Amino acid sequence: MKILNFIKQEKIFTIIFLFSLVSLLRSLILPLQADELTYAMISDNILTGKYYQVNHPSTVSPIIPFIMSFFKVNSFPQLGFLLHKLFNIGLMIFGFRFAYLFLKKEQINQRVVIAILALTATNTVGIAFFPSLYPEAILFFCFWGFMFYLNSELNTSTYLKALILFLLLAITRYLYLILGVLILFKFYQYYKHRDRKSIYKLITYSFILTFPLLFWFKYVYNIEMQNLSEISYFNRFKTNNQLLYNIKAGLGLIQHHEVNKINGVPAFISLFVPITGFRNYLLSIVLIIAFIYGYVKRTNTEGLKVLLTSIILLMLGLILAGTGFSRYWLILLPGFLVGYYLLGTKFKMRNEWFIYASQIMCFIYIANELRLDYLVLSKHF
Repeated sequence: MKILNFIKQEKIFTIIFLFSLVSLLRSLILPLQADELTYAMISDNILTGKYYQVNHPSTVSPIIPFIMSFFKVNSFPQLGFLLHKLFNIGLMIFGFRFAYLFLKKEQINQRVVIAILALTATNTVGIAFFPSLYPEAILFFCFWGFMFYLNSELNTSTYLKALILFLLLAITRYLYLILGVLILFKFYQYYKHRDRKSIYKLITYSFILTFPLLFWFKYVYNIEMQNLSEISYFNRFKTNNQLLYNIKAGLGLIQHHEVNKINGVPAFISLFVPITGFRNYLLSIVLIIAFIYGYVKRTNTEGLKVLLTSIILLMLGLILAGTGFSRYWLILLPGFLVGYYLLGTKFKMRNEWFIYASQIMCFIYIANELRLDYLVLSKHF
């Protein structure tokens, strides 16, 4: 759908997306905080030839520090941060485009797809993290691009594009390595339908693309074996009985010692309720079961089956890692919303009902974001 036609036909959704964009821009005046400061320290050291946080090599995933280094302006650091945030907003927009193209292919009504994207665009967690210097924007872009190409017509080009996006996911957040299962399955499908020459060609290209990732993980292995990294994601796997401890934390049965509140399953609801730190085990379980049930017992397209498989793999990965913040769930939000839409169709819900309910929810989110916009502007001006 072309932009001018969209504005003429979907005036309410146009207003929703414009309000969302306005609230995204407030991030441009916010100072760096928490993990952003860690990335900034590593970025500074990259430009001196060292992948250090302070005094030792780091195993923090490299994408954000390298992008930050690219945009860095030594004479005016704030300009570099501003450019990086605008870049992330651009990635988010292209991620929305990939999500739109993917869902439209899966026999979902076009206006329903737009409603799902509008709910994602106005989501409080998304507005907070997509334009920040956290990795959510690049993850959103890469994940939905990965979904799109993985479920496109099977050929060398689409496979390699999916592989590139998978590799970017893996070195942006290590958890996404679990999606390699889908890459291997897609390669098996390719193997069954191509001649030997094409297969050898694909293997060669795949090795060339994958080699930098193998080199990076050899580096990570060496640093972790020497316990040199000042902040290490892998510390949670290095003690006795740590897997059981992580699973308990990922399920929300205990609080992981590395965070200041219970995360994992009870935090799932915080993706939908704009209350900072909100946790509720029962409501989260109900929401998780509801979206999964929406996908099952239905003649789904292959793309939706792959989407559900990806979501479940990543959710299990989060549990095994003993984590699960609302921003970790954010990347998968359109997939969750598809599940709720499919659940509604089982009860004969008309598309218009879902669209109207989505628009109402969007304006509730917008009202909250306008409040936050006012508070931020009042604080800084």
